[in-house]
Amino acid sequence: MPKVKIIDVYCKNGHLLFGRYIKEKPGFLMKCYIDMIGKDKVGVAGLPNETDVFCPECKIRIGRIGIVHGRPSVIINHGGVKRVRT
Repeated sequence: MPKVKIIDVYCKNGHLLFGRYIKEKPGFLMKCYIDMIGKDKVGVAGLPNETDVFCPECKIRIGRIGIVHGRPSVIINHGGVKRVRT
């Protein structure tokens, strides 16, 4: 069983984007599976593929919606999100 961590994801200005995200693998945050997000402050559920995702507070682009391993995900833009490593 992989080591599971529950983390919060913030934009680079410190606004909460995803609360209680369940991160399954160690390393840098590359994607956020939408079904693993506990508190969605951005509203990514139900957005179509290739849609850009922005911070609701400061309007910084944090990523885009895409399919990763057959699951809808937010593919993270590392310039818009605080660095997360587990």
